[in-house]
Amino acid sequence: MILYRKFGLTAKEAAEVTADIVEIIRNRMSDDRAVEFLKSKHKGDRLNFAILMLGRLIGMSFALKEQDKARAILSDFSRLIKILEERGKDELIRTLEREIIEEAYEDFERSKGYA
Repeated sequence: MILYRKFGLTAKEAAEVTADIVEIIRNRMSDDRAVEFLKSKHKGDRLNFAILMLGRLIGMSFALKEQDKARAILSDFSRLIKILEERGKDELIRTLEREIIEEAYEDFERSKGYA
């Protein structure tokens, strides 16, 4: 089945969402601005479809432009899959939570240096 139909969208709705995605890319919107733009125009499954589509496009573009970084990201996800398979989902969640907090703390510490 065509992806937009899995979200319960019509062809016209899919076209409207796609037009907004093209506008985001054309205007090189930051993540924050793109999220606010999409949230202001779409709700529910339309928003979900837009986010999935935008994520896929950005991911493909990144992988083509930054092949070494894309390989590193895929390698990291392989590490996460291994944790899931060997130690279970609860351990994966604990690992991810710890890493996210550590990253946020490092960002905070770096920003203190600029203040």
